[in-house]
Amino acid sequence: MPDKNTYVILTGSKNNAGDFLIKYRAKQLFAALKPDRAIVDYDAWKPLTSEQLEKINNSKALILTGGPALQYNMYPGIYALTPDLNDIKVPVIMMGVGYKDHGGTWERTHKYNLSAATENLLKKVKASGYLSSVRDYHTLNVLALRGYQNIVMTGCPALYDLDFLSKPFPDQPEIKKINYSLGVSYITSPSMNRLMKETVLASRDAFAGKTFQVLFHHQINLSNPHQKEMIAWLNSNNIVYKDISGGVENLINEYASSDFHIGFRVHAHIFMNSISKPSVLLNEDGRGKALYQVINGLSFDAYNEKAYTLADRIRLRLKMPVDLFEPNSDLPKDIKNAISYELAHQVPRMSMTRKCIDQNFHQMKTFLSQLP
Repeated sequence: MPDKNTYVILTGSKNNAGDFLIKYRAKQLFAALKPDRAIVDYDAWKPLTSEQLEKINNSKALILTGGPALQYNMYPGIYALTPDLNDIKVPVIMMGVGYKDHGGTWERTHKYNLSAATENLLKKVKASGYLSSVRDYHTLNVLALRGYQNIVMTGCPALYDLDFLSKPFPDQPEIKKINYSLGVSYITSPSMNRLMKETVLASRDAFAGKTFQVLFHHQINLSNPHQKEMIAWLNSNNIVYKDISGGVENLINEYASSDFHIGFRVHAHIFMNSISKPSVLLNEDGRGKALYQVINGLSFDAYNEKAYTLADRIRLRLKMPVDLFEPNSDLPKDIKNAISYELAHQVPRMSMTRKCIDQNFHQMKTFLSQLP
């Protein structure tokens, strides 16, 4: 007999602080809205053991939880599961899963590739008979174009702090501490490395005299020459930095104790908006672009999709490094102008996210209410 009091969830939290936030908030949602369900949490990327499979098959459902999991190799690359999906006897349901695309334009949702194995997993999800949820409309369209109609757009589970629903932003927030979240594209793109440094300096200058620090959501590894160089640059400019990777506590503590966020980490932006605090997101891939259609707010594209030269194409075919970014050179001055305007006029763009989050919460509740 299935244990009607248990869900097994698969999550992707390894290193990135944002992944831990997804799991943390998902569990809070279950506790509040499905209080009669116990939650068992397994690592998504590890193949299921026989004991785990037995636990799943004696549960009410297997829930694939959050993150940019809808990728070409979603199964078995993101969710390792089992070699034979028929071994899983309970409904398989997605919760807040998103796509991952470099360009992030709506048109590219029509060209988004998924492997045959991934399609098999999605067919099993469809056959569950229950609604699944995705975190943005781009992901919704990728699936709709393939005939998967049992999907609702709930937003990311991390959007919902139940203590802050319907609590508006302060009209004139007092800004004492600013966190800048560093992206990851500087590691592979020399042009984004330069731009990121320019935006760090522009952000610090916009808050002259205030407490300013740079946060790393992925673990600092000084054996990586790009990270080592970035750390040296921060030190040379007397900029404080912290590593908040590996769990959710540091993320919550650092951002909850701050007054303003600017930077590239989507889940820093999500967290700040979830607690009605101002944030500016700088997009380095399609995830942030897709989030804008879900919560609005204030965000800038840090890059344009690059038109590849013949030399670039040759290098790609030879698996040689190619800078995939064409940076937005206007970004540093746009950041300063936007921050100045928002703080002078009661944060009009930033504060609109509150109503969007509250509205999307209705869809999340609907999704959770229909789970087995």
